[in-house]
Amino acid sequence: MESASDHSEDRERASREATEWFVRLNNPLASEETRRTYRVWLMADPAHHDAMREVSELWGALDRPAAQLAANGWHRVADRPAVQPRGWLTEGFRFAAAAIVTVALACGVAVWRDVGMLDRAFADVATRPGERREVRLVDGTTAFLDGDTALNSRMGEELREITLLRGRVWFDVVADKTRPFAVHAGRVDSRVLGTAFGIDREAGVVTVERGEVAVSDVEVTRGPVRLAAWQSVALQDGSLGSPVAVDPDQALAWRRGLIILDRVPLSHVVEELSKMAPGRVVFADPALKHLTLSGTFRADDPGAVLEALQSALKLKILSVPGFATLIYR
Repeated sequence: MESASDHSEDRERASREATEWFVRLNNPLASEETRRTYRVWLMADPAHHDAMREVSELWGALDRPAAQLAANGWHRVADRPAVQPRGWLTEGFRFAAAAIVTVALACGVAVWRDVGMLDRAFADVATRPGERREVRLVDGTTAFLDGDTALNSRMGEELREITLLRGRVWFDVVADKTRPFAVHAGRVDSRVLGTAFGIDREAGVVTVERGEVAVSDVEVTRGPVRLAAWQSVALQDGSLGSPVAVDPDQALAWRRGLIILDRVPLSHVVEELSKMAPGRVVFADPALKHLTLSGTFRADDPGAVLEALQSALKLKILSVPGFATLIYR
């Protein structure tokens, strides 16, 4: 007699296989052999039909960004060119056009899947999602980069400048009274002589571990906010807030490989997931972003965060590792 757990495992397996087939069949280079194999799989079990229908409906949420990419018609080839080429030239033209469109679509999908790809490609130092590393800059300063982080550095004679393109990083700055150390992270500028501090570009947060840091909002003309050890400041409601004391065990926990969440909205949880593993996270219903989650997780275990979403918030997860994860009810 088949148990309920066996039935559940069969459904999960069918859903996983359907998701894999969905991705393979949406590849512009999918071969006829791949399609024949898919048809064999589809006919092997009625449950496969149901799983494929469910996956197609759920992943329909991904059509919106693809439609936006294609909205201006850049990918379309004119139906009737002014001069109609003939013979082998027609075939060659069509093949070249198809190849260009395929590459463009593939690039569009790659960028959609990994929004930090371009920033990392043009950075002096960068980490991929799920990668964390420590580097030593030319002046001897230590920089510890979290996942999906990119920065450029310029060590001048009068000023040492870092431009944080994305992500978050912790600096242990070598003191040099003749050359201040400045970090530009979007709207937030930080300037020090010698100290240890962390900065999160997306969150607009600066946290000082040791020494002092002067933090400014480049869009607001006013004096900088000065932070001492274990103080933090963040962009709030469109402006830089006031310094607040932080818990040393939690403020820079990410540097120790921990992600501590305290009733944070799922929109923030998604930002953490993007640093932990490659692939885009999509909400089937935007209202889900406002739900909150608490817990402590290892930075190298994104699966634990997804499990918490399922167990604590009763959400459902459909994931293609390395490509995208869909969160829905």
